[in-house]
Amino acid sequence: MKPYEVAIIGASVSGASLAIRLGKAGLKTALIDKQTFPRKKACGEGVSDIALDSLYELGLKEEIEQLGGKPFFSFRIGLDQHSVTFARSSQPRLKGIGIPRYRLDKLLVDHASHAPSVTPFLGSAVTDIQKTASLHLLSLADGQQITARYLVLADGTNSANARKLGIPKTSKTRSPLWGINFVMEGEYQSTTGEVSILLKDGYEVYCTPVSDTTLNVALLARKDKLLYLQEKNLQQQLLLEAAEKSCFQGEVIGRPLTVGPVGSNKRPYIYDSTLLLGDTSESLDPIAGMGITHGILMSKHAANALTSIFQHGESEEKAFKNYTADCKEMSRIYRGFTQLTASLFRSPLRKVLIPALSVTQLPFLINNALRYESASASASNLYLPFTKFLQFLGG
Repeated sequence: MKPYEVAIIGASVSGASLAIRLGKAGLKTALIDKQTFPRKKACGEGVSDIALDSLYELGLKEEIEQLGGKPFFSFRIGLDQHSVTFARSSQPRLKGIGIPRYRLDKLLVDHASHAPSVTPFLGSAVTDIQKTASLHLLSLADGQQITARYLVLADGTNSANARKLGIPKTSKTRSPLWGINFVMEGEYQSTTGEVSILLKDGYEVYCTPVSDTTLNVALLARKDKLLYLQEKNLQQQLLLEAAEKSCFQGEVIGRPLTVGPVGSNKRPYIYDSTLLLGDTSESLDPIAGMGITHGILMSKHAANALTSIFQHGESEEKAFKNYTADCKEMSRIYRGFTQLTASLFRSPLRKVLIPALSVTQLPFLINNALRYESASASASNLYLPFTKFLQFLGG
């Protein structure tokens, strides 16, 4: 069989988004994942307006609207006995949509799989990766073998395939985080159009409406608080508070999902002729809710690099150099935003700072700075100073 031009390991949001783009370009692509879809995954399940715009570019607007997600227009920050609305404008402006992750993942995988040049290999893990002078040879647990010119790793923070290839972590945070994810089924007493974030000492509670009958509740904590959050009575108390803040009545369905460590590593964007994508390359602190956005935007840069090689005759060296530069610039902005958010939400002075900043233009400056890459030149220039500030924070 003729080798694939690209093999993608990991068919979640980042990998499937890349496969859709490569499929549109007609590149012969293998999309590989050890699991089948739909599958449950711990996630805050908020998809930002920036990520939505990128998905709509792929022609997915109608399909995403059919998923039945809940749009949100602002954030309500819970500070013990009182709360503050953050990023609400006089005219409602979409900040994102809460969508069950298993539905979003399946939509993207199905869409990618329907492209004539994309072949899905789902439900079988990669057991071995060998590299020749010009090809990657992948062995799957079900006995199949795949050869491809280029390899993309999009299999997450704790990538087993990155370990197989000996890809080093270039940095590691001192305070990785763990998450516990609950799904509640019931009904809303009213529609708030908000995502609620309850700030506690050493942990946070994220409350995201994801359908007309479903509320996603995610607990995010440092390791030293993880055992504390395992206490059933505390979990029940937090779930009741989350439901109350979201104007929701219901019960937990299914078993809680856990994830971690997250926000804990960074790897090179390119290693040999392998591209790293999304959390496999860099996992951002989930506090800012930008993990999905970061991965989807990286997939666009990866598609640009690979199509420039196969369709425009660009050299591998130049294409990979551009991919690295594009990802560095974009990631510094998102890393800076994440670090700014973490510093604010976890500050001992947050009860003073958050109410004060909520009435300023800061949330809107941040949003437009995050859109800097895709904005028009004249509009971009207005937010360039703030974009540079976020890049500075991102290192």
